[in-house]
Formats: sequence, structure tokens, C-alpha cells
Amino acid sequence: MANKQLVRTLGLTQILMLGIGGTMGAGVFLLTGHAAGIVGPAVILVFLLAALQSLPNSLSYAELASSFPVAGGGYAYISKATKGLVPFSVGWVSWFSSMVYAALSALGAAYSLKIIFPFLPVSLTAMAFVAIFAIINLQGSKEAGRTQVILGVILLVSLAAFVILGLVLPQGFTWAEFYKDGGFFIHEGLLNNMAKVFQAVTLVNVLFVGYEVIATTAEEAKDPGRNIPIAIVGTIFICAVVYCAVSFVALGIISSQELGTSTTPLSDAASHLGVWGAPAMGLAGLIATITSLNTAMLSSARVALALSRDGYLPAFFARIHPRFKTPIPAILISAAFIALAAASADEVLLGYVSNFGYMFVVFFTNVSVILLRRKFPNHKRPFRTPWYPVMPILGCIGIIIVEAFTEPHALVVGIGLIVVGLIVYQLRRPVSLAIDAAARTVEAAHREILVPIANPLTAESLIKMAAILGRSREESTLAALSVVKIPDATPLKVAQEILDKQENGRKALLKRVADYAHEQGVPVRTLVRAVRNVPSGILGVAEARGGVGLILMGWRGQLSAHRVSSSVVNQVVDGAQCNVAVLRDRGIGKRAIRRVLVPLGGGPHSRLSLQLAKNIIEVENGSLTALRILPETGEVDMQVEMDVLRQLVEDALGEIPKEVALSLKRNNSVIDGILAASVQNADQKGYDLISIGASEEWFLKDLLFGSIPDRVANKASCSVLLVRRYEPEPVSWLRRILRKRRSAE
Repeated sequence: MANKQLVRTLGLTQILMLGIGGTMGAGVFLLTGHAAGIVGPAVILVFLLAALQSLPNSLSYAELASSFPVAGGGYAYISKATKGLVPFSVGWVSWFSSMVYAALSALGAAYSLKIIFPFLPVSLTAMAFVAIFAIINLQGSKEAGRTQVILGVILLVSLAAFVILGLVLPQGFTWAEFYKDGGFFIHEGLLNNMAKVFQAVTLVNVLFVGYEVIATTAEEAKDPGRNIPIAIVGTIFICAVVYCAVSFVALGIISSQELGTSTTPLSDAASHLGVWGAPAMGLAGLIATITSLNTAMLSSARVALALSRDGYLPAFFARIHPRFKTPIPAILISAAFIALAAASADEVLLGYVSNFGYMFVVFFTNVSVILLRRKFPNHKRPFRTPWYPVMPILGCIGIIIVEAFTEPHALVVGIGLIVVGLIVYQLRRPVSLAIDAAARTVEAAHREILVPIANPLTAESLIKMAAILGRSREESTLAALSVVKIPDATPLKVAQEILDKQENGRKALLKRVADYAHEQGVPVRTLVRAVRNVPSGILGVAEARGGVGLILMGWRGQLSAHRVSSSVVNQVVDGAQCNVAVLRDRGIGKRAIRRVLVPLGGGPHSRLSLQLAKNIIEVENGSLTALRILPETGEVDMQVEMDVLRQLVEDALGEIPKEVALSLKRNNSVIDGILAASVQNADQKGYDLISIGASEEWFLKDLLFGSIPDRVANKASCSVLLVRRYEPEPVSWLRRILRKRRSAE
């Protein structure tokens, strides 16, 4: 599909803040206390070791992200190095790791807000934050990046204020409090202390994976060869300094035991600095954790986008919104998983699980550096990992050592996630084939086209259109129907028996219709039915036959309000529980349909009109033009509007065939624009047919398909096929409401 490339909108400052805010926020405000509770003042050593262990990994990411700046991070790099199960596993785990870390960040934000508003429930608040930032990410990475810079600056200023005030205020840092629990190491024996240190490193390691966050957005980075390495390495050093300084000051204000049992450790420490301390730090914690949430959500959606591009996830994950340039399905689905994880309210388990997942991805990223150096030795590399291959190998060894100390429950969850990924990988092709087969079965069950025949003057063109549509679909059949209204005094059963036996003009007309369909190679069945009410009779036949997918009817003359409101066609269009098309014929019965114009405005009816038009030109060996009318007044980005049109066509057809042309016209009147376009095309010839979907007012009694389609059908010089796709009434109502709100905005 076209238009799946992201745009480069992120500068160095934005990228750096994505890395810093994406890791520092939730960690320093949520996990610092838990780490201090494990090792006491040695938490400073923990942060230094975690930074040191992360340095080789960050250098690998700097090389790969600057050399291959595409969305997906570690998954994208292992995919370039090898194919199959390994890259899928890395991408799968990377996606879920980002979502789990986003859930951890949402929980941190909820805990911070609870300091200010104690009555708020943590789980529901966390889920609300997820929803808010999903909406922000839908608007585009530029908006998310601008938000990240603002939040990141506020975060760094807040933490700097905490450190400075904690050191200078008399009620702040004291060495006595710092060593209150027995010294720098709080456990007995060197081995026991080092084991606890490495256990804490496992917990806080996730606070240094800003390089993975940066790499997943590399496709949107300006000057990636320069900006990405600077941002990745800078993130490690800045985070290490901030973590050590903040934990040092916090431990000098309250003991490690108090920090270890708190869900808001820095706010508890700040409360000793003054009455303003806890609320101020709670607000800073809120800013920090939503910064992490913003970044992690941005990252998770980009990994899902990359997985979809490579065929591991359904294709709709890779859809880029033509205006916002964001992967909207990937963002929404990722947000749903994040909200579910946040509902658990278990920040420690989420921290260990996200760390396990990130380290799994980082391990294979280090491997990718070696594989890609060998696979693409001449590829341009703006940044090269120093001391290759020692650094990536050291990175792999460090990950193995650290993960040996991970929390058992997190290890079980992480391994379970990998196993689920393996199952998905093995089943994706059979499931895809099964879904396709089921879709074909459902479609085949609705292959019949019901054609009510009443007027001999419209029968020829109507059955020609029906035959064309029937020929375009395998196993399609036609049902030519003639209904006879019977007086109330006559039993329907008796009337039906009489109709079945006698020969009359109706049967002669149906026979002529059937003969034409047989000549075209389309199976047809003729039906004559006795009914009390003609519209109800047609709808009853459609419902009773079960396999009717389209009712095709004809209209002769003007679509005036008086004629429409009292017509049989209007009642059928309004009541049919299947798709309906009405042909306003102007001579297609006597000539081929070579050129078809399809005005598109979005929505299900437009998509159906385009699909039917494509079916027609396939049979008639013709061409199709998809048209959008834009206002003449005001500024219009024609490239964006062309992208929108292209996306509409791809949504309906799956691709843009060579027979389909795209056209944008500017006219303050949509109707005049369509009519002007219909009288000429690229060959300076008029169109043979306009296929147009119903507008949102089709359900009004004095309109057949809506004001625009009806007026086009009245004024066009060529034949017009008016189309309405069936959708349940609640769905139709909800879609109209949402469309009105979008228009109002």
C-alpha cells in the first residue's frame, strides 16, 4: 500500500527528550524507592552499574539507528540482519515491553495525582491517562514531540530543584539519615550485598533504555546520522547523573526502608522540606510519569507498525492516516493493551517484566550490529560502535548476567510472552487462510442480485447492469422478480396459484430478461409473487431467499420530493437489510460502459459505490476515475488531499489498480463540481456512468439517497448508479453523530 512512510519532524531536542523523558519519568518517581528498599544507599552504585551496563548497548543502537533510520527499533535491525522467527520474536517482545512500560508510567502518574487528589482510584486514573495520551499521539509525532520537550524541561527543572533544596535547606539532607540503616551496604556479607545490588540493577535497568525509545522513532528524526547518536549517548549520561543525585538526596532525607515501602518515594522525601514539598513533587511526578507514558506509547505503536509492514501483524496496523501521518490503528490497539496492563496496579511486576522484555530486544540488537557489519560491509554508517566487536559482545554478556537476578514471576511472564509469540508466529498463516476462507464463504452466501422488474422501459438497462455485476463475481446469480399487488379480498395463496399457471405480459418480460442474462453467462431465476404491498413484498422476497447481497432497481424521470416520498423504491431503500443500488438510466442499455466517474467523500456508501464501479470496468474493460471535490476558497494542501483520496481508494479496493485514476477538483459547490467533471475526462470525452454513494440524509423520506446524489442523478447527462450499503441502524446512527461532531470541530 502507498503512503505508509512517516515524516521526519523530530529534531535533536525532541529526540533527546524522548529518550530522557521516556525512561526517567516513571523510574525515578516510582522505582527509585523500591530499589533503595532492596540495597539502601548502595542504590547509587546500582544506578552507576546499570548505566555502565547500558553503555555498550547504547553504542550499538547509536550505530544502527543512524545507519538504518526506520521505525521499529531493535526489531527493525534484527529484521535486516536475518528473517523468520527471530525477528518476529524480537518485535513481538519489543511491542509488549513498550506497552508494559507505558502501563507502568500510567500507574506512576495515577499515584502522583493521588497525592493531590487522594480520593481518585489508581487503576481508573491510570486508564484515563492512557486514553488522553492516545489522543495526543493520534495527532502526530510532531505534536507528541513538542509535548515531550515541554514535559521534559519541566521534569529536569523539578528534579534539579529537589536536589538543590534538599541539600541547602536545614530540614533536608543529613549524613546521619543517609547511613541510618547501617552504612552504604545494608546486608550481611559481600556476596549477599552484591546479589542484592544485581537484583536492584535488574529492576532499574529499564530506566536506561531511552536508546530503544529513540530508535523506534528514528524514521521521524531529522538528520538521523548526527542527531540520533548524540541523543542516545546523551540520554545515558544525563539519566545516570540525575538518578544518582536524586537518590542520594532522597536517602539523606528519609531512610531506605521508608522509601522501599512507598509508591511515591520522592514526594514522601519532599514532604520533609516544607508543606509545599509533597504537592510540588507530586505534580513533578505527574509530569514525569506522563512524559514516560507519552514516549512509551509512541514507541509501542511504531513497533506494531513495523511488524505489520513485514507481514507479521494484520495489514491495517500499517495504515498511516493521510492527514496526521500517524499509524492510528496501531496506536489505538496498543493503547487498549496498555490500559489493561495498567488496571493491574502492580508497578513492581510491571517494572521487572518491561525490563526483561527490553533486555531481550537489546540482546539481539547487539547481535544485529555484528550480523549487519558482515552483511552490509559497505553501507554508509555515520556513527560506528568503537572497539567493535568487543562492545556489542560485552553488551550481550552484561544482559545475561543482569537477567540472572530477575524476579521469578517476571521471568515466568516474560517467557510466557515469548511462548505466546511463537504460537502466534506458527498460527498466523493458517489463521489468515481460515479467515480468508470464512470471508469468501460469507461473501458467497450473499452472491445473489435481486432485480425487481416492473417497467419494460427500464428493464433492458437494468438487467444489463445486473448481468455486468453478476459476471464480475464468481458464482453470482440473478433473481428477476415481478410482484403483483392483490386485493385484500383475494387470498394470497389462490392468487399465487393463478399467477403460476397463467401466461401474461409479466412472464414474457421476465423471460426476455432471463434470455439476456443467459446470453451473458449469468445464472438467473425468475420469480412472480402475489403480495398485498409491493415494497413489503420485495423486501420479503429478499429476506426469505437469504442469499441476496444486492437489490438493484431502476428509476425513470426526476427525483422530486413528491415522487420520492411516495415511491416503492424509496421504501425498499429505507427498509432493505442488504445493499441497494438504483440505476437512473440515460442510455447504457444501448452502449458499453467504458468510463465511470466515482465521487468520493468517505464512508461506507462511497466505498461500495467504488467497489461496484470497479466490478463494472473489469467486465467492460473500461476505466474509472475517483474524484474528490474541494472548496475553491481557503488554503488546501493538495498533496495531503491526494493522500486522503489515495487512502480512500485503497481502503475500498485494497490497492489502486492501473485502470483507476485519481482526480481532485476545486468547486465551492460539490454538485456543480461533480457535474462539471462528468462531462469530460482526460480524453476530453464524457463519462458513461457516475457511481455515487448515499449521503448522510438518505434516510429522510423526501430524499432517495440524499441531497447531493439525488441532484446529481437529476442533472447529470450520463447514467447514474446510486448506492447505499446496508448497516444496522445503531451503527448508522452512531457514525452519523460522529461525523457531525468531526464536521463541527
